[in-house]
Amino acid sequence: MVARSPRRRWRLVLALVVALLATGSVAAVAGMHLLAGRYDSAVKRADLLPAPTRSGGRTEPPKVRGPMNLLLIGSDSRKRDEPGEGRSDVIILVHVPESTKHAYVISVPRDTYLPIATADGDRGNRNKVNAAFAWGGAPRLVQTLEHFSGLTVDWPVIVDFAGVRKLTDLVGGVDVVVDKTAVDRYRFLPENSPYPSAPCTDPQGRSRRCVVFHAGKVHLDGKLAEYYVRQRRGLPNDDFDRAKRHQQYLRALAEKIADQNLVTDPLALDRLVRAAAGMLTVDRTMPVQRLAFTLRSLGPKDLTFMTLPIAENRNVPGVGAVMVPDEEQCQELFAAVRDGKLSQYVRRHPPNDVTHGR
Repeated sequence: MVARSPRRRWRLVLALVVALLATGSVAAVAGMHLLAGRYDSAVKRADLLPAPTRSGGRTEPPKVRGPMNLLLIGSDSRKRDEPGEGRSDVIILVHVPESTKHAYVISVPRDTYLPIATADGDRGNRNKVNAAFAWGGAPRLVQTLEHFSGLTVDWPVIVDFAGVRKLTDLVGGVDVVVDKTAVDRYRFLPENSPYPSAPCTDPQGRSRRCVVFHAGKVHLDGKLAEYYVRQRRGLPNDDFDRAKRHQQYLRALAEKIADQNLVTDPLALDRLVRAAAGMLTVDRTMPVQRLAFTLRSLGPKDLTFMTLPIAENRNVPGVGAVMVPDEEQCQELFAAVRDGKLSQYVRRHPPNDVTHGR
């Protein structure tokens, strides 16, 4: 095998990390052809697509050209041999148009109230969308989103967000801008915690210290970043704002990595790439090298961040607090995806501004 020059190697590694972090998934796929040798061995493979069935099988050849849809599934499961263990806090659909020069990153809040695919792949009863992942792993989540959207998910990618925390610490943390001071009254800190806190009480009425994010620029290390992206109570729009925080944080991390000249520090580069590789689980059939070539030109500036349109919050007996999709606008969104008209859609419905968060 011909060795890559350090400059070319770094450029492709950056494509991996930036794509992974900035889109939640496009970078992951775009750079995976770099992961040769021990890097490649760190990437997990599993059956993430639905098996061929009467209701949702796949018999066509693997897709390697645009337009295509990728599904990023964020998981903190420690059982990487069992993708789907636990619920997913992060669900992001990434659409790459035919030109492959841009990507649209669409967050689906985990409490979105959708018909969940049955074990047979049919349309089932409604529940929170992340229940699909808990009950049947990535294949069932894929089928659930396909039933609702009318789209085909070409490639799911599971990202272990424990690895994202490690990446954050490897680059020295990231800075985010917070619009308004927010106290997470469900996140109790130990007495010796180094993180900003405010007085609060736990469910038993005991005095505690809760994590607080002050308005302005906030520096996040890996652990504080976890607290930041997981907060939902105390935010003006609950899970909707949390989805925006996910996008804001991933974009900030991608930009921080891009600002570091790791090509001059081979050991740091090695640690970074191994950490990124270790975060990923991809489908056994994913043609990663051909996908990498197709998506090689995507960068952070080529991304548009969006959130699935939501009509209202509602309490459903037996399910809890849910987010009800705006059916009409969702259908407009999915039609724009199918027809290659997302650029017109975002002119009518402005995308998320990920330079700041609630």
